[in-house]
Amino acid sequence: MRLRAVLSLLLMLVAVSAWSAPALAANPRMDEAKQHFNRGVDLYDDNDFTGALVEFKRAYEIAQDYHVLFNIAQTQYQVQNYAGALEAFQRYVTDGGSGVDAKRRAYVDKEVQKLRGRVATVKVTVNVPGADILVDDEKVGTSPLDKPLTVSQGRRKITASASGKAPVSKTIEVAGGDSTSVDLQVESEASTAPPPPPPPPAPVVTRRKVPLVPWIVAGGLFVGAAVTGTLALVFKSEFDSKLNTYGATAADINGAHDTAKVFAAVSDVLSGCTLIAAGVALVMTLTATPTPVESSSRPQAKVHFLVGPGSVGVAGSF
Repeated sequence: MRLRAVLSLLLMLVAVSAWSAPALAANPRMDEAKQHFNRGVDLYDDNDFTGALVEFKRAYEIAQDYHVLFNIAQTQYQVQNYAGALEAFQRYVTDGGSGVDAKRRAYVDKEVQKLRGRVATVKVTVNVPGADILVDDEKVGTSPLDKPLTVSQGRRKITASASGKAPVSKTIEVAGGDSTSVDLQVESEASTAPPPPPPPPAPVVTRRKVPLVPWIVAGGLFVGAAVTGTLALVFKSEFDSKLNTYGATAADINGAHDTAKVFAAVSDVLSGCTLIAAGVALVMTLTATPTPVESSSRPQAKVHFLVGPGSVGVAGSF
Protein backbone atom coordinates (compact mmCIF):
# COMPACT_ATOMS: atom_id res chain seq x y z
CA MET A 1 0.00 0.00 0.00
CA ARG A 2 2.86 2.41 0.81
CA LEU A 3 4.37 1.78 -2.62
CA ARG A 4 1.09 2.62 -4.32
CA ALA A 5 0.71 5.83 -2.37
CA VAL A 6 4.27 6.92 -3.06
CA LEU A 7 3.85 6.10 -6.74
CA SER A 8 0.76 8.26 -6.92
CA LEU A 9 2.62 11.06 -5.16
CA LEU A 10 5.44 10.86 -7.70
CA LEU A 11 2.97 10.91 -10.56
CA MET A 12 1.28 13.95 -9.13
CA LEU A 13 4.56 15.78 -8.56
CA VAL A 14 5.63 15.04 -12.14
CA ALA A 15 2.38 16.42 -13.43
CA VAL A 16 2.70 19.54 -11.29
CA SER A 17 6.31 20.16 -12.23
CA ALA A 18 5.39 19.93 -15.92
CA TRP A 19 3.15 22.96 -15.62
CA SER A 20 4.51 26.24 -16.74
CA ALA A 21 5.45 29.02 -14.35
CA PRO A 22 2.49 31.23 -15.46
CA ALA A 23 0.12 28.34 -14.65
CA LEU A 24 1.57 28.04 -11.15
CA ALA A 25 1.25 31.75 -10.66
CA ALA A 26 -2.40 31.56 -11.69
CA ASN A 27 -3.06 28.85 -9.10
CA PRO A 28 -1.26 29.79 -5.88
CA ARG A 29 -3.17 27.06 -3.95
CA MET A 30 -1.19 24.27 -5.63
CA ASP A 31 1.30 24.22 -2.75
CA GLU A 32 -1.62 23.78 -0.38
CA ALA A 33 -2.86 20.84 -2.46
CA LYS A 34 0.56 19.16 -2.25
CA GLN A 35 0.61 19.66 1.52
CA HIS A 36 -2.76 17.93 1.88
CA PHE A 37 -1.59 15.13 -0.40
CA ASN A 38 1.61 14.58 1.60
CA ARG A 39 -0.38 14.49 4.84
CA GLY A 40 -2.71 11.94 3.29
CA VAL A 41 0.22 9.68 2.38
CA ASP A 42 1.62 9.88 5.93
CA LEU A 43 -1.76 9.11 7.48
CA TYR A 44 -2.30 6.21 5.08
CA ASP A 45 1.04 4.71 6.05
CA ASP A 46 0.01 5.08 9.73
CA ASN A 47 -3.25 3.20 8.99
CA ASP A 48 -5.33 6.30 9.73
CA PHE A 49 -7.45 5.76 6.65
CA THR A 50 -10.25 8.10 7.69
CA GLY A 51 -7.86 11.03 8.11
CA ALA A 52 -6.02 10.12 4.91
CA LEU A 53 -9.29 10.14 2.97
CA VAL A 54 -10.08 13.67 4.15
CA GLU A 55 -6.64 14.91 3.09
CA PHE A 56 -6.76 13.22 -0.33
CA LYS A 57 -10.24 14.62 -1.02
CA ARG A 58 -9.09 18.12 -0.09
CA ALA A 59 -6.03 17.80 -2.36
CA TYR A 60 -8.23 16.71 -5.26
CA GLU A 61 -10.73 19.49 -4.57
CA ILE A 62 -7.93 22.03 -4.96
CA ALA A 63 -5.75 20.51 -7.69
CA GLN A 64 -8.38 18.57 -9.70
CA ASP A 65 -5.57 16.15 -10.69
CA TYR A 66 -6.83 12.69 -11.70
CA HIS A 67 -3.80 10.99 -10.08
CA VAL A 68 -5.25 11.75 -6.66
CA LEU A 69 -8.37 9.72 -7.53
CA PHE A 70 -6.27 6.55 -7.37
CA ASN A 71 -5.29 7.33 -3.78
CA ILE A 72 -8.90 8.22 -2.91
CA ALA A 73 -10.08 4.89 -4.33
CA GLN A 74 -7.46 2.92 -2.38
CA THR A 75 -8.39 4.71 0.84
CA GLN A 76 -12.14 4.27 0.29
CA TYR A 77 -11.45 0.56 -0.10
CA GLN A 78 -9.66 0.51 3.27
CA VAL A 79 -12.60 2.14 5.08
CA GLN A 80 -14.92 -0.39 3.37
CA ASN A 81 -16.73 2.24 1.35
CA TYR A 82 -16.82 0.00 -1.68
CA ALA A 83 -19.21 2.22 -3.61
CA GLY A 84 -16.90 5.22 -3.13
CA ALA A 85 -13.87 3.18 -4.15
CA LEU A 86 -15.62 1.95 -7.30
CA GLU A 87 -16.64 5.48 -8.28
CA ALA A 88 -13.13 6.86 -7.68
CA PHE A 89 -11.45 4.07 -9.74
CA GLN A 90 -13.88 4.58 -12.62
CA ARG A 91 -13.32 8.34 -12.61
CA TYR A 92 -9.58 7.76 -12.44
CA VAL A 93 -9.66 5.70 -15.64
CA THR A 94 -12.08 8.06 -17.39
CA ASP A 95 -10.29 11.30 -16.48
CA GLY A 96 -6.81 9.83 -16.95
CA GLY A 97 -7.58 8.43 -20.40
CA SER A 98 -4.41 7.63 -22.30
CA GLY A 99 -2.33 9.02 -19.43
CA VAL A 100 -2.97 5.84 -17.45
CA ASP A 101 -0.33 3.23 -18.38
CA ALA A 102 -1.37 -0.30 -19.31
CA LYS A 103 -0.09 -1.88 -16.10
CA ARG A 104 -1.96 0.56 -13.89
CA ARG A 105 -5.13 0.19 -16.00
CA ALA A 106 -4.98 -3.59 -15.69
CA TYR A 107 -4.69 -3.29 -11.92
CA VAL A 108 -7.61 -0.85 -11.76
CA ASP A 109 -9.78 -3.05 -14.00
CA LYS A 110 -9.18 -5.99 -11.67
CA GLU A 111 -10.14 -3.92 -8.62
CA VAL A 112 -13.26 -2.62 -10.36
CA GLN A 113 -14.44 -6.17 -11.09
CA LYS A 114 -13.92 -7.12 -7.43
CA LEU A 115 -15.76 -4.01 -6.17
CA ARG A 116 -18.78 -4.61 -8.42
CA GLY A 117 -19.44 -7.74 -6.41
CA ARG A 118 -19.51 -5.69 -3.20
CA VAL A 119 -22.00 -3.00 -4.18
CA ALA A 120 -25.75 -2.81 -4.84
CA THR A 121 -27.98 -0.41 -6.72
CA VAL A 122 -30.85 1.43 -5.06
CA LYS A 123 -33.49 3.41 -6.93
CA VAL A 124 -34.54 6.26 -4.65
CA THR A 125 -37.77 8.18 -5.27
CA VAL A 126 -38.92 11.19 -3.25
CA ASN A 127 -42.33 12.83 -3.35
CA VAL A 128 -40.85 16.37 -3.52
CA PRO A 129 -38.18 17.78 -5.85
CA GLY A 130 -35.04 19.48 -4.56
CA ALA A 131 -34.65 17.25 -1.51
CA ASP A 132 -31.12 16.28 -0.49
CA ILE A 133 -30.50 12.53 -0.71
CA LEU A 134 -28.07 11.12 1.85
CA VAL A 135 -26.57 7.66 2.24
CA ASP A 136 -25.33 7.03 5.78
CA ASP A 137 -25.65 10.79 6.45
CA GLU A 138 -23.45 11.73 3.46
CA LYS A 139 -25.07 13.69 0.65
CA VAL A 140 -25.02 11.89 -2.68
CA GLY A 141 -27.49 13.89 -4.77
CA THR A 142 -30.73 15.84 -5.03
CA SER A 143 -34.19 14.60 -5.97
CA PRO A 144 -35.20 13.61 -8.52
CA LEU A 145 -32.16 11.40 -9.17
CA ASP A 146 -31.42 10.65 -12.81
CA LYS A 147 -30.14 7.13 -12.04
CA PRO A 148 -30.09 4.58 -9.20
CA LEU A 149 -27.54 5.00 -6.44
CA THR A 150 -24.60 2.65 -6.05
CA VAL A 151 -24.17 1.75 -2.37
CA SER A 152 -21.86 -0.56 -0.46
CA GLN A 153 -23.18 -3.91 0.68
CA GLY A 154 -24.48 -4.13 4.25
CA ARG A 155 -26.88 -2.00 6.28
CA ARG A 156 -27.46 1.43 4.69
CA LYS A 157 -29.54 4.40 5.84
CA ILE A 158 -31.21 6.37 3.04
CA THR A 159 -32.43 9.86 3.98
CA ALA A 160 -34.32 12.62 2.19
CA SER A 161 -34.15 16.12 3.63
CA ALA A 162 -35.94 19.18 2.25
CA SER A 163 -36.00 22.74 3.53
CA GLY A 164 -38.95 23.43 5.82
CA LYS A 165 -39.84 19.76 6.08
CA ALA A 166 -38.96 17.03 8.52
CA PRO A 167 -36.32 14.59 7.15
CA VAL A 168 -37.38 11.00 6.57
CA SER A 169 -35.11 7.94 6.59
CA LYS A 170 -35.28 4.26 5.81
CA THR A 171 -32.70 1.61 6.68
CA ILE A 172 -32.13 -1.25 4.26
CA GLU A 173 -29.85 -4.27 4.08
CA VAL A 174 -28.33 -5.08 0.69
CA ALA A 175 -25.95 -7.77 -0.49
CA GLY A 176 -23.43 -7.48 -3.31
CA GLY A 177 -25.18 -7.36 -6.68
CA ASP A 178 -28.63 -6.55 -5.23
CA SER A 179 -30.98 -4.12 -6.95
CA THR A 180 -33.77 -2.57 -4.89
CA SER A 181 -35.84 0.61 -4.54
CA VAL A 182 -36.71 2.97 -1.72
CA ASP A 183 -39.63 5.41 -1.67
CA LEU A 184 -39.32 8.35 0.75
CA GLN A 185 -42.39 10.45 1.55
CA VAL A 186 -41.32 13.82 2.94
CA GLU A 187 -44.02 15.61 4.87
CA SER A 188 -44.18 19.12 6.29
CA GLU A 189 -43.14 19.63 9.88
CA ALA A 190 -46.65 20.89 10.70
CA SER A 191 -48.26 17.64 9.59
CA THR A 192 -45.76 15.50 11.49
CA ALA A 193 -45.98 17.50 14.70
CA PRO A 194 -47.34 15.45 17.57
CA PRO A 195 -50.91 16.26 18.63
CA PRO A 196 -51.28 18.59 21.58
CA PRO A 197 -51.50 16.85 24.92
CA PRO A 198 -55.02 16.27 26.23
CA PRO A 199 -56.28 18.71 28.85
CA PRO A 200 -55.78 17.62 32.42
CA PRO A 201 -58.79 15.88 33.95
CA ALA A 202 -61.13 18.03 35.97
CA PRO A 203 -60.62 17.68 39.70
CA VAL A 204 -63.12 15.32 41.31
CA VAL A 205 -64.64 16.58 44.54
CA THR A 206 -65.37 13.73 46.89
CA ARG A 207 -67.23 13.55 50.16
CA ARG A 208 -67.54 10.86 52.81
CA LYS A 209 -71.10 9.60 53.26
CA VAL A 210 -72.22 9.93 56.86
CA PRO A 211 -73.57 6.59 58.24
CA LEU A 212 -76.96 7.66 59.61
CA VAL A 213 -77.95 4.67 61.77
CA PRO A 214 -74.93 4.69 64.13
CA TRP A 215 -75.29 8.43 64.69
CA ILE A 216 -79.04 8.13 65.30
CA VAL A 217 -78.45 5.35 67.84
CA ALA A 218 -75.75 7.43 69.53
CA GLY A 219 -78.10 10.43 69.56
CA GLY A 220 -80.95 8.39 71.03
CA LEU A 221 -78.74 7.00 73.78
CA PHE A 222 -77.48 10.52 74.50
CA VAL A 223 -81.05 11.76 74.84
CA GLY A 224 -81.94 8.83 77.09
CA ALA A 225 -78.88 9.46 79.28
CA ALA A 226 -79.74 13.13 79.51
CA VAL A 227 -83.42 12.47 80.38
CA THR A 228 -82.68 9.82 83.00
CA GLY A 229 -79.92 11.96 84.43
CA THR A 230 -82.36 14.87 84.72
CA LEU A 231 -84.97 12.64 86.39
CA ALA A 232 -82.30 11.36 88.79
CA LEU A 233 -81.58 14.95 89.78
CA VAL A 234 -85.29 15.66 90.19
CA PHE A 235 -85.85 12.68 92.51
CA LYS A 236 -82.62 13.42 94.35
CA SER A 237 -83.95 16.89 95.00
CA GLU A 238 -87.28 15.42 96.12
CA PHE A 239 -85.44 12.99 98.44
CA ASP A 240 -83.51 15.88 100.00
CA SER A 241 -86.71 17.85 100.41
CA LYS A 242 -88.60 15.03 102.13
CA LEU A 243 -85.63 14.22 104.28
CA ASN A 244 -85.76 17.76 105.68
CA THR A 245 -89.56 17.94 105.89
CA TYR A 246 -91.21 17.35 109.26
CA GLY A 247 -93.78 14.56 109.22
CA ALA A 248 -92.42 12.78 106.07
CA THR A 249 -92.74 9.05 106.44
CA ALA A 250 -89.84 6.68 106.06
CA ALA A 251 -91.57 5.01 103.12
CA ASP A 252 -91.80 8.31 101.19
CA ILE A 253 -88.16 9.14 101.92
CA ASN A 254 -86.95 5.67 100.90
CA GLY A 255 -89.10 5.68 97.79
CA ALA A 256 -87.64 9.00 96.58
CA HIS A 257 -84.14 7.81 97.36
CA ASP A 258 -84.57 4.50 95.52
CA THR A 259 -86.13 6.18 92.50
CA ALA A 260 -83.25 8.69 92.30
CA LYS A 261 -80.70 5.83 92.47
CA VAL A 262 -82.48 3.89 89.71
CA PHE A 263 -82.55 6.88 87.34
CA ALA A 264 -78.93 7.71 88.16
CA ALA A 265 -77.83 4.13 87.39
CA VAL A 266 -79.79 4.10 84.13
CA SER A 267 -78.27 7.47 83.20
CA ASP A 268 -74.77 6.12 83.83
CA VAL A 269 -75.40 3.03 81.70
CA LEU A 270 -76.89 5.10 78.87
CA SER A 271 -73.97 7.55 79.05
CA GLY A 272 -71.50 4.66 78.64
CA CYS A 273 -73.50 3.26 75.76
CA THR A 274 -73.60 6.73 74.21
CA LEU A 275 -69.78 6.97 74.25
CA ILE A 276 -69.46 3.52 72.68
CA ALA A 277 -72.08 4.23 69.99
CA ALA A 278 -70.52 7.63 69.19
CA GLY A 279 -67.07 6.01 68.87
CA VAL A 280 -68.40 3.38 66.48
CA ALA A 281 -70.21 6.03 64.41
CA LEU A 282 -67.05 8.17 64.22
CA VAL A 283 -64.90 5.24 63.03
CA MET A 284 -67.49 4.29 60.42
CA THR A 285 -67.61 7.89 59.22
CA LEU A 286 -63.83 8.25 58.92
CA THR A 287 -63.39 4.92 57.15
CA ALA A 288 -66.28 5.38 54.73
CA THR A 289 -65.22 5.34 51.05
CA PRO A 290 -65.30 8.87 49.56
CA THR A 291 -67.70 9.25 46.64
CA PRO A 292 -67.79 12.02 43.97
CA VAL A 293 -70.19 14.78 44.77
CA GLU A 294 -71.71 14.56 41.28
CA SER A 295 -72.57 10.88 41.73
CA SER A 296 -74.41 11.45 44.99
CA SER A 297 -78.13 11.29 44.37
CA ARG A 298 -79.18 12.39 47.84
CA PRO A 299 -78.30 15.45 49.89
CA GLN A 300 -75.82 14.78 52.65
CA ALA A 301 -77.15 14.23 56.12
CA LYS A 302 -76.48 16.87 58.73
CA VAL A 303 -76.90 16.06 62.44
CA HIS A 304 -76.85 18.64 65.26
CA PHE A 305 -77.16 17.91 68.97
CA LEU A 306 -79.01 20.62 70.91
CA VAL A 307 -78.46 20.99 74.62
CA GLY A 308 -80.18 23.68 76.65
CA PRO A 309 -81.12 24.43 80.24
CA GLY A 310 -83.33 21.57 81.29
CA SER A 311 -83.63 20.14 77.75
CA VAL A 312 -81.74 18.17 75.11
CA GLY A 313 -82.55 17.32 71.52
CA VAL A 314 -81.34 16.23 68.09
CA ALA A 315 -81.94 18.17 64.86
CA GLY A 316 -80.77 17.49 61.32
CA SER A 317 -81.57 17.14 57.63
CA PHE A 318 -81.56 13.81 55.77
